[in-house]
Amino acid sequence: MLLGLLPAGRVAAQSDYDLSQRWLNEAIYNPGATGNHLATALSLHARTQWVGTDGAPLTQVATFDTYVPHIRSAFGLLIMHDQIGYLNSYNIKLSYAYHVPVSERSILSFGLSAGWLNRHRDIRDDMADEWFDPLLARARGADHTPEFDFGMEFRSPALKLGASVRHLGFYTSSAFAAPPLTVWSYAALPLRVTGAFGIEPRVSYNYRTAIHYIEAGAILHFAQRAGNFYSFRDLFWLGGMYRIHGQVAVHLGIHISKNIQVGYSFDYGFGDLATLSDKGTHEIFFTWRFHPIFSKDTCCPALGN
Repeated sequence: MLLGLLPAGRVAAQSDYDLSQRWLNEAIYNPGATGNHLATALSLHARTQWVGTDGAPLTQVATFDTYVPHIRSAFGLLIMHDQIGYLNSYNIKLSYAYHVPVSERSILSFGLSAGWLNRHRDIRDDMADEWFDPLLARARGADHTPEFDFGMEFRSPALKLGASVRHLGFYTSSAFAAPPLTVWSYAALPLRVTGAFGIEPRVSYNYRTAIHYIEAGAILHFAQRAGNFYSFRDLFWLGGMYRIHGQVAVHLGIHISKNIQVGYSFDYGFGDLATLSDKGTHEIFFTWRFHPIFSKDTCCPALGN
């Protein structure tokens, strides 16, 4: 089993689910980004990490959010399942964000989310002998905890900045159930290169269980027609990211219809991570955006377009 192979620090770090394509759906990690596309959206993520490793992490996340223009507010729902070895986590959250116009083309939003996290330990009878731990059998069962997140995001046609603090729990049935306090911040700088081509450098910082993660890279956007950059109207995109703890990721995506896009990413680890799996990590993404439920505006507006 994977948990028997990993050091304790890495197990703790992995206890919070991770997605490579978070830049397509920042609201998963930042309630301040809820409704940041000013539309209604249903998104699905599925990730298989360290393929071929016994007990390797599996993650599925579904989100739904909608923007309500006349009250400058957005509401969202997140449902998550994450598994690593014998640990199974189930999470459901509701989120709210208030959008404050800073200028004609810039918005600052503040968000809160609240939810419930359940963690179940599916421990076999023979694991105590297998791992030489006579106390392991007593650890089977389930624990739960409420948790809360806070975040904010600034966005304009030329800049996006965001930050969030996650897993602010006030009660837990056991220390096992409580995920680590996590801080996430990010910045993106869309740049137009030609009439139908642009590049978007991105950088993010993540702090979790005394471990610091920095990720940097860029996304190349190819528009259906000149000027439609960094919005849901991009025809397709390619990108790459590098994480300082020894991992690279390649992203690609395309629109299969006016309102539907799909994406794929492949991650590959170096150093210690390379010993876990030589087949890397695979992740797929799907989103469907349509008219805001409480507005008759054109589907999927974007700042600057």
